[in-house]
Amino acid sequence: MKKYVVGAGLWLLGMGLATAQPMPLSQAIQLALQNNKGIKLADTRTLAAEARSQETKDRSLPQASASLAYSRYDLTGPFSLGQGSDGKPLVGLPAGAFNATIGGVTISKEIFGGFAEKTAEKSAELLAKASRLDAQRNRSELVYTVTDAYYNIIKLIRSTSVIDQSIRQFNERERDALNLQKEGIVTANEVLKIQLQRNNLQLSRLQVDKARQTALYNFNLLVGLPEDQQITVDTTLANPVTTIEPLSNFLAQAVQVRPEVQANSLRLQSAEALLQNTKSSMYPHFGVSAGYNYINPTARLVPEANSFVSAWNVGAGLSYNIGSLYNLKGRLNTAKTAIDQASLQGQQQTDQIRSEVVTAYNNYQLALEQQNVIRTAVTQAQENYRLTESRFRNGLIGSTDLLEANNFLLQAQLNVINATVDAQLAYQRLLRATGTNM
Repeated sequence: MKKYVVGAGLWLLGMGLATAQPMPLSQAIQLALQNNKGIKLADTRTLAAEARSQETKDRSLPQASASLAYSRYDLTGPFSLGQGSDGKPLVGLPAGAFNATIGGVTISKEIFGGFAEKTAEKSAELLAKASRLDAQRNRSELVYTVTDAYYNIIKLIRSTSVIDQSIRQFNERERDALNLQKEGIVTANEVLKIQLQRNNLQLSRLQVDKARQTALYNFNLLVGLPEDQQITVDTTLANPVTTIEPLSNFLAQAVQVRPEVQANSLRLQSAEALLQNTKSSMYPHFGVSAGYNYINPTARLVPEANSFVSAWNVGAGLSYNIGSLYNLKGRLNTAKTAIDQASLQGQQQTDQIRSEVVTAYNNYQLALEQQNVIRTAVTQAQENYRLTESRFRNGLIGSTDLLEANNFLLQAQLNVINATVDAQLAYQRLLRATGTNM
């Protein structure tokens, strides 16, 4: 990722030093993955899931606590504890007021809790992995979104070029028509029709140009560039891939590679782990503990020798929740229902993915077939326009036939651009459907 960040920085620096070079699609995708707010939000959700997983691991560690308390006592009579070799008590307190400090340290650990700790850790870890796969799916969607926006800009730019070319042709036809009008071959009405069609094209040109400006603005927001950043795109359209694998290969790949499928599988395993976690209440729990306590009948935090009472303690405990014999039915049913839901959601997701792959595959094949038809139509429209223009120059037909031929040609040229871009996008949709567009 670092090399992409450096590359993006160098590209932006070059924007201010020289004429901007076209931004390649791969660069736009990397900028979007780096800067897109939706991706950053998905990453925070992944971090939150990983933090919850760490919390469950932390709860399985031994619990340790320490305490220190100070009290002042007022004895109503003398107190002694034990007797030394000299006949004096080991600890003796005369009647009256005195200070006391009580401290202690305890460490405890549940050795067996019905596999509750293990299943809780497993469930949280699986959910964290599923969250990472969700973030991967978001990245895949973003890659396609950037690709779609990029090609839409190409479509608008190339459409503008075609319209500009048509406007220039109409300017030439207008001059020809005016000359023919002087010679009495065409009427003024024929000239007006040509001028009207040219004005309509200029209106379309303005609409396409505004659409391009809007698309560029939204594209900057999508990839994380400043709103007023001037960028250019590479309008070269490569030929689409015409030889693709059989549909069965794409279907098999999709149900294995798509992040949603893997995430659903992990969520199903997490639900199963939560069921085992719920059943852990039906088992006895066993734990051990160790501690140290001392009582110092003075105000000193560190007592003098033989001036305090101290004791070590170790213990083991076995407990069983008798209520689990009759009060777990609802929780168990809830956990089992969660498993069924995760399983059905996974099956539904798989069916949806298979449907997406089939649709994308057929649409891509259709886009390839349409390209062949449209290219043939362009050749025919060009020849038709050439013949019609020649007849118009010779005064054999009116401007209506010329305008109709021009419209056929203009539409065919725009169809070629749309078909080429749509074929590229159809292939990208197929890659997205199989989870391989990253």
